Amino acid sequence: MSTSNSSDATGPKSRGLPETGFTGLEAAIVLIAFVVVASVFAYVVLTAGILFSEESRSTVHQGIREAGSSITVTGAIYGVSNTPGMIDAVIVPVGLTAGSDPIDITTISVRFVGSTHSEIVAQNVPLVDVLPGHGRWSVQERMNSNSDLLLGPGEQYTLNISPEVRSDCKPYRSFAIEIKPAGRAALRVERTVPGSIDRLTRLD
Repeated sequence: MSTSNSSDATGPKSRGLPETGFTGLEAAIVLIAFVVVASVFAYVVLTAGILFSEESRSTVHQGIREAGSSITVTGAIYGVSNTPGMIDAVIVPVGLTAGSDPIDITTISVRFVGSTHSEIVAQNVPLVDVLPGHGRWSVQERMNSNSDLLLGPGEQYTLNISPEVRSDCKPYRSFAIEIKPAGRAALRVERTVPGSIDRLTRLD
């Protein structure tokens, strides 16, 4: 009797162990799943990092190009007055900064900014060797220049800028002119109108 009871007690337990145990094959499957998920996650992170790095590099290069390829004032700035007590146009001589690539003058945009208003000054038609109408700008004169419309090294273009609204062109008023070639850094020129205005007034 004692022998029969011992056999009955141990039999079911020994038959139940394989059914509830964690086999080596199952462990291998779980491990492989973890490895696959980790690999996919690592690939996504690395791809995002590479894309972000490329975008940052492109932004830096664009900033360097804009900061290093622009125009500068190459002489005295004057105000032209055809109306008593008011400046009607501003003469700004410009040239390339050192090491800059040539600039297509037709891509330049001009903005006149005053304390009471701001306006985009349109290109005059024709653009070169003419005096502009109100609300327009032109290249009044070119020095050391060839026949094309590229502002190159050693060349100087004299811009004649005539805003439409001239409320900030009176004595003791201040204004700014922003000259921006396409894809380049803008040149900002700030001046204050003196108390006495002549036919041609130097703006310091």
